[in-house]
Amino acid sequence: MFKPQICALAVALACAAAHADNAPQTAGDPVIVTASRIAQPLSKTLADATVITRDEIEESGAQTLQQVLLRQAAITITTTGGPGSNSSIFMRGTNSSHTVVLIDGIRISSATLGTTSIQSIPLTQIDRIEILRGPASSLYGADAIGGVIQIFTRKGDGEPRFNAGLEVGNRGTAKLTAGVDGKTGNTAYSLQLSHDQSNGFSATNSQNQYSYNPDNDGYRNDSYTANITQTLAPGHDLTLRLLQSFARADFDASSLWTGQDRAKNRLTGQSLESKNRFSDLWTSTLRFSHSQDKLEDFNNGDFSNRVDLYQTTQNEWLWQNDLTTDWGKFALGVTHSDQKVDSSSVYTRTSRTQNAGFATYQLEKGANLLQASVRRDHDDQFGGKTTGKIDYGYRFADGWLARAGYGTAYKAPTFNDLYYPFDGSYQGNPNLKPESAINTELGLEYRGQGNTFRLTGFHNQVSNLISYGMLSNGIGSVFNINRATIRGVTLEGATKLIGVDLSANITLLDARDDSSGHWLPRRARQSVNFNASKEWGLWTFGVEQQIASRRYDDAANTTPLHGYGVTNLFADYRFAKNWTATTRFENLFDREYQTTYGYNTGGLGAFIGVRYSQ
Repeated sequence: MFKPQICALAVALACAAAHADNAPQTAGDPVIVTASRIAQPLSKTLADATVITRDEIEESGAQTLQQVLLRQAAITITTTGGPGSNSSIFMRGTNSSHTVVLIDGIRISSATLGTTSIQSIPLTQIDRIEILRGPASSLYGADAIGGVIQIFTRKGDGEPRFNAGLEVGNRGTAKLTAGVDGKTGNTAYSLQLSHDQSNGFSATNSQNQYSYNPDNDGYRNDSYTANITQTLAPGHDLTLRLLQSFARADFDASSLWTGQDRAKNRLTGQSLESKNRFSDLWTSTLRFSHSQDKLEDFNNGDFSNRVDLYQTTQNEWLWQNDLTTDWGKFALGVTHSDQKVDSSSVYTRTSRTQNAGFATYQLEKGANLLQASVRRDHDDQFGGKTTGKIDYGYRFADGWLARAGYGTAYKAPTFNDLYYPFDGSYQGNPNLKPESAINTELGLEYRGQGNTFRLTGFHNQVSNLISYGMLSNGIGSVFNINRATIRGVTLEGATKLIGVDLSANITLLDARDDSSGHWLPRRARQSVNFNASKEWGLWTFGVEQQIASRRYDDAANTTPLHGYGVTNLFADYRFAKNWTATTRFENLFDREYQTTYGYNTGGLGAFIGVRYSQ
C-alpha cells in the first residue's frame, strides 16, 4: 500500500536538491530535440521533459525499456504477464493510446491497437531516450495527448569502438549483445545485435477466470539496428537507418486448453534522410520512413496455423526547414503519411492518409523565453484539425526558471475502435468521434551546483474520451465519454549528498470521468520513485524503490487493484579496463502485486552479467 512517510521522504529529497550548495557542478547540459523539433539545451526547454542517457541506462542495471520508463515521473506502465507481454503506457493519466513513440523519428505502432509494442524494443539497442510530457499534437500530429517518447539508437563517431555483453538470471533468463560503431573518413556507422530469452512465469492467475493456465510463458527476442551516415560535403549528410525486432512471447488465451499460446511480433523500421546545411541560417531535412508492426497469434500448442494476424504498414514523407534569424529560431515543415492494415479479421476500412503542415518558434530575449507551435492535420477520414501550443518562461534568478503553458491535442479512433468485427463478445463502433484535449500547466525549475528540482502542475480536459463499455445486449464496445478531467502535480529532484547520488519523483493524480465521477482505470492516484547510488572505488552500488497507490482496473470502479511497493538493488564492478561485472536483484522482498487484474508480475529476480565497452 501507499506509504505517506515514504512520500514525505521523497518530497524532502526533492526540495533538498535546490539547497545542497556543496554538491559539484553537473557535467554538461543535455540537448533535447523532441520538445520542439529543434535541438536545444534541456535547461532552456519550456516543456516538462526528460533526457535519459546511455550511461544512466547502464548504471541502473535495468533489464527492459519498461523498467527505465517506470523510474520517471508521471508514467505508469501496466503489463499482462512476464517478459514480452503486452505493455501499456499511461502518461500523465491519459489513455495508453495517447502517447506517441518514435524510434529515430520513425513512428512504429499498431493502427489497430493504437499503441507501440515497447515490450519488443530491446534496451541494449538504445543510446538515448527523450520524454516529452503534455500535449504535443502541434509537433507530432494525432495521438500525442499525453506526450511523446522518442528513442534514439546508437550512432557512429570517432575511432571504431566495440561493445558486447552477456547476462544470465533466474527463470532461464539470458541476454547476449554485440556491436560496433565508429567513423572512417566521411562514413559513420553503427551495428548493434541482441538476443534475449526467458522461460518466464504464468502470465495469468486464478482471478482471470477466462484465460487462466498455470504454465510458464516464455519469451525470445532477436533484434538489430544499423545506421550509416555518408557526408557528401561539409554540412550535407545522407543517413540510412534500419531496425528490426523479432519477438516471440507466450501468453494465456483460454482456460479451456492446456497447450501453449504464442504471439509473434515483428517490428520493422527503415528511413533514408538527407540533411543539408545550406547556410548558417538554413538547414533542410528530407526524410522518407517505412515501418511495420506485424502480430501473429497461435493457440493451444499449434504453432503452424495462426489464428490471428494484425499488420500495420506506415509510410511517411517529412520535409523540415530549420531557420535561425535575429528574431528567433523557426522550424517549418510538411508531412505526408499513410497507414494500411492487413488482418485475418475483416475490417470495413483498411487504410488512412494524413497530410500536415507545421511551424515552431523559439525566442530567447534576456531573462524571457518563448516557444510556440502550430500544426494543421488533414485526415482523409475525419477531415482537418488544427492544434497549437504556447509556452513562456522567465529566469528570475540564477538557475531558476518559472514557466507556463497552454496546448491542444487530438487523437483519431483506431481501426479496432471503429471497425473491429463482431466476435461474440466485442464489436467496434463506427460512430466514434476523434478525441480532443486542452491542457494548461505551470512549472518551477532549478538547475545548478549539481542539483535539479522541478515542480509541475497540469490540468487536462479531454473531450470525447474513448472508453470501453457494454451495449444493451451485453456486448462490449467503445464509446465517447462526454469529458474527462485529469489534474496532477509532479515533483522531481536530484542531488548528491555525502557522495551518494540521490533522485526522487512524486506524482499526485486525479483522473476522472466527469459524467460518472469514476476514476479512470489503472491510474495510480499517488506514485513515488526513489533512486540512490554510490561509487566506492571500482564499485557502484544502487537501490530503487517504486511505490504505487490503490487504483481500479475497470471504468465502473468495481475491481480494485491494491497499492504496492517494489525494491530493486544493483551493483557494478569495473574489474578491468573497458570491462564491468553487473548484478541486479528485482523485487527484492518478493512482493505479490498486479498492474492488470488477473495477470501476474514477476517475483524475486536475480541477474548477473559482464559488459565490455570501449
